[in-house]
Amino acid sequence: MKGEAAIDFVERLARTLAKVDESDFEKDPERYWLLARAAMIELQKPTPDMILAAYEAVRFDEGWAVNSGRDFKKGVKAMIDAALANPC
Repeated sequence: MKGEAAIDFVERLARTLAKVDESDFEKDPERYWLLARAAMIELQKPTPDMILAAYEAVRFDEGWAVNSGRDFKKGVKAMIDAALANPC
């Protein structure tokens, strides 16, 4: 199941990249898979602002820990939102 979820995530990102590119994912799926994987590699290196945003999104007290999938989801969303708030 873990593998399927990872593949689904990469495919969703790849299809979104194709849509933004105003192209058809089905015409060149390998290109969009490669672009999606490249983007994910960069997300493995969050900026300090992204880390702070994730921390603030799920911090409950000074002994903070991610205690559930919901906490983790909030942290990831905040981290991505922080990155999107700073346009290139």
